[in-house]
Amino acid sequence: MRKKSFIAAIIVALCISLVPMFALPSRAVQAEESTNKNFMIYYRAWRDVEMKGVNTSLPDENWISMSDIPYGINIVNVFSYVPPGQEELAKPFFDKLKAEYEPELHARGVKLIRGFDYSKLLAIPYAGDFPTEQEFDSYAKALLDELMIPWGLDGLDIDMETHPTADEVKISDGVVKALSKYIGPKANNGTLFLYDTNAQNMNPFKNVSDSFDLLAYQQYGSGPSRTEMAANAYAPYLPKSQFLPGLTFPEEQDRNRWYDTRLPYEDSNIYQVAKHVRENDLAGMFLYAFDRDGKTYNEPDINSVSPSNLLWTKTAILEVNGYSVDTAKALAKHHLQRIKYNRNLTSEQVTEVESAIDKATNLYEANVAILGANFETALNPSYDPILEQKLTSIYLTSAFSALDEANAILSKVKTNSADIEALKNNKEALENLIGGKKYSESEVNQAVEELLNSIAAVPKPVTVSYQDTDGQKLAEDVQLTGKFGGSYEAPQKDIPNYTLQEVKGLERGTFTEIGQSVTYVYAKSAPKPAPVVDDNDPVVEEVKAEPAPPVVKNTEDTAKLPQTGDKAASEWPVVVGALAVFASLIVLRRKGL
Repeated sequence: MRKKSFIAAIIVALCISLVPMFALPSRAVQAEESTNKNFMIYYRAWRDVEMKGVNTSLPDENWISMSDIPYGINIVNVFSYVPPGQEELAKPFFDKLKAEYEPELHARGVKLIRGFDYSKLLAIPYAGDFPTEQEFDSYAKALLDELMIPWGLDGLDIDMETHPTADEVKISDGVVKALSKYIGPKANNGTLFLYDTNAQNMNPFKNVSDSFDLLAYQQYGSGPSRTEMAANAYAPYLPKSQFLPGLTFPEEQDRNRWYDTRLPYEDSNIYQVAKHVRENDLAGMFLYAFDRDGKTYNEPDINSVSPSNLLWTKTAILEVNGYSVDTAKALAKHHLQRIKYNRNLTSEQVTEVESAIDKATNLYEANVAILGANFETALNPSYDPILEQKLTSIYLTSAFSALDEANAILSKVKTNSADIEALKNNKEALENLIGGKKYSESEVNQAVEELLNSIAAVPKPVTVSYQDTDGQKLAEDVQLTGKFGGSYEAPQKDIPNYTLQEVKGLERGTFTEIGQSVTYVYAKSAPKPAPVVDDNDPVVEEVKAEPAPPVVKNTEDTAKLPQTGDKAASEWPVVVGALAVFASLIVLRRKGL
């Protein structure tokens, strides 16, 4: 072999050895995008499951809780109008807000703020013709104690939808400035202070604009042209990076008609405003009445309360943050793979959903494949793409493998022993865990370990025994173990003075959930008969064999050479071999090797 050929062979071998390294499956579906835009929702507290009969004339049960708020939302405006006399009915919500909702959402990095009407700023008590600095400060503290501090909230939002007089503006300016010492950018303590309006009246805002983190602009029923116009109008007082446009869903029994979710998706205000926000680097966006996501102004929606899949909200979060369609597809497929077990989806159903995902041309269609066009048609109405992105970092291959093995076993077992029941329970526990809303890596690892232990406990051993015809043990038993459905072969033994007579049980078979036995039965071998000597037989004298002559080896240093003329038989192979070598050398030289 030439030197170049030898080197090439080494390179090929190294490349082949690297193939398994690149063939390893990816640990997780990793999205390139990240959520960095503000996304706020107005949470209508009177529609929380803990509020019953507050601010409503409809008999329908509330369905939503603050735990249902999608990931990717970083600001929640607790919008909580409570009519006079209904405070006790509202109390369960506020108790849960403090005890459960606030800690849960804070753990996710969500800021909770409280909205209140602008008119509340004007309700400051004062003794003279105009409030003093002390009176402004005392009132600001009173507002914080009333609206924010008792529940551990993170800020306030002023809802401005009126046209105050110049005198009223002076008072509201004083209260806002007093509040800004404790919340918002001037306080610099992690709290938020928002101004929320549906108009371009600068008077109540321009003198105190530096007190606010964001301006939330209600442009319900309008597209990006209004967004651009309003952002430019407020630009002298607030940079566009702090401008937060917002849209709405149809409120129940509302006479307004905004149609921000008109289909097709690319024609909707939600898509177009989200796209405008992303491309023009605005602060983000917000949605009002998000619990009404997907509802229409038609019956029965307009006069009823019913669950939502929150499809538009979840899609808008992806859109405003620039998620690609391919990423949305990957996240949807990841979700499908983990929920297919506890939803008992057939391979045909999985293929059908995957096909719908592959056909998606926008974020809305990719999400619809899992969320459905509405709550009733959803494969899983709680699917949350941003949460799914977080879950892709948790390795599930071992969980899928364990579940597939457990299903294969359960499809073949014929009994229902305690071990089979344990297998069913642990399989269901793992299915529900990875098919649920969220889970941790440690939870998955523990559930997988418990299922694998249950799988290992199902196949029972095969006991091989060795007995004589009376049932007496002739050798120690052998226990064969293996995986369910795996093959076994019972070993046979050679036992001195015994002959195999019978085999009870299957010498070859598979391990099942039922213990099996194989018994080799041996019979005592009959003794060999002694030779019979007849006295009448002639005596045969014993003939001793003569020993063979010893082989004499030549011990001299040099073997004796044949004499001239002798014909040694070993000469011909030597001659032939020499000729062959010589001929080979000639051939190689001619070829230039």
